[in-house]
Amino acid sequence: MTMKHRLLILLTSLLPLSLFLSACGNAQSSTGGNTVYQVAPSFREFYQSLGGEDVLGPAISKNFTQDANECQYTSNAMMCLNPLITDSSRFFLSPLGDQMGVYEDPTQSPAQAGSQIVDGYTIYDEFLPLFNQLSGEKLTGKPLTQARLNYSQKRIEQYFQNVGFYHKFSDPSGTVHLMAYGVFACKSNCSYTASVEAAVSISTNPAENQPLLNGLSKMGDTSVIGSPLTQAYIAADGMEEQVYTNAVVYAPPNHLNEAKLRNLPIALNMIQGTPGPQRYDSSSGVVFYPVSGSNGFHVPLGFDKFIASHGGLEFSGNPIMEVFQYDTTTYRQCFENYCLDYHSDLPDDQKVQMAPLGSQYIGLADSSDASVPQPLEISPSTVTLLASVQSKQISASDAQKIDIQVLRKDNQQPVTKIKAQLTITLPDKSQYSAAFPETGLDGRASLIIPAMSNLSNSQILVYQVCISDSTSQPVCATGNYLIWGVQ
Repeated sequence: MTMKHRLLILLTSLLPLSLFLSACGNAQSSTGGNTVYQVAPSFREFYQSLGGEDVLGPAISKNFTQDANECQYTSNAMMCLNPLITDSSRFFLSPLGDQMGVYEDPTQSPAQAGSQIVDGYTIYDEFLPLFNQLSGEKLTGKPLTQARLNYSQKRIEQYFQNVGFYHKFSDPSGTVHLMAYGVFACKSNCSYTASVEAAVSISTNPAENQPLLNGLSKMGDTSVIGSPLTQAYIAADGMEEQVYTNAVVYAPPNHLNEAKLRNLPIALNMIQGTPGPQRYDSSSGVVFYPVSGSNGFHVPLGFDKFIASHGGLEFSGNPIMEVFQYDTTTYRQCFENYCLDYHSDLPDDQKVQMAPLGSQYIGLADSSDASVPQPLEISPSTVTLLASVQSKQISASDAQKIDIQVLRKDNQQPVTKIKAQLTITLPDKSQYSAAFPETGLDGRASLIIPAMSNLSNSQILVYQVCISDSTSQPVCATGNYLIWGVQ
């Protein structure tokens, strides 16, 4: 064998080894079927500035070129840089959310109360610290949805163009994660599987996601309530709610089989009549519905038949007015939960229909001087107030954090938009008072107590938190913490 042949065999045998070593230079590890890589040198500073692996997750691909940009997937995003730009703006996160087709029209998706609204979307307060850490819209992109509950993955979630935020139901207040956008977008090109709780779960069409509809089975043909105008969301009273063309459906979270119809006409401040005595009967084409003793309202036989064949008064509620002429061809009568229209110009099987009031309800949610009715009366028998301190022992030079959570007693679901007041009794019997922000979708709120440098070691501070909205007996929780340590 010649020297030339020996060299050729040696080089050939070393080639697979060199490729393997090259791959190992990029791949950090491969365990449990998940392959992760080193962050490319060009992205390391940018990656770390955003929180590194704790925020963006591990790198799940090598760096590559896309549209003349250098990019690299992490489990939660896709980092890119434009080599033609020399300042820090050359770094950006790719709009993976746009590729998913996730979008809710903010005019048809009622926003929750919150401290920051972007293009009609309310940024969920729990997400704001991480949203700001990511330079807001500059890196997260514009919001694509309102915050919403995802029961299958037990989280509150909100989609943005470049990243998606989520907060697990079991997470303490202030804990926020990013959804696995990178895993979703990279698909089979990356060898990485996201955890169930972080995985992207897309349902963009309200018609494909109607979790409350089965709870209306006693109503019979539910098509009469029309098409869904929104995704299901958590309403101000903590109920899961979905707006349809002709009605608003709600139910306690985790008890969706108990779905009912909201008092839609009442919420819309429809003019209510005064119940009167019976003057007519079926011979005049009406049925009398008593609502206050012997007084009530006359309901046309066609409306009575519609109510009887669609779950009865349980779903319609009592009439709140007599029939009136709505326009030249339509007569209307409103009940507690919906209105019925009689269209004289339509075929017989289409003359009686529910009035399309759903869009007005959405407009009501957007109005600053209107609110959705609160059927839950806040009292010790209906809600539980939990309160805890971040540290049972702090120095007088340290700030303290107090967390609260409000839960319904009947189903342990969070209650939103609850206001609470804190009172701390100091050693000299004076008091420090402060108000908590309203509870969020998870029923939680937090308050930072500034350092009290005038206090001495071994002093015990007693605090009390009471719900401001209580309409009967006060709902309160108490606790204490110790001042101890170097000041």
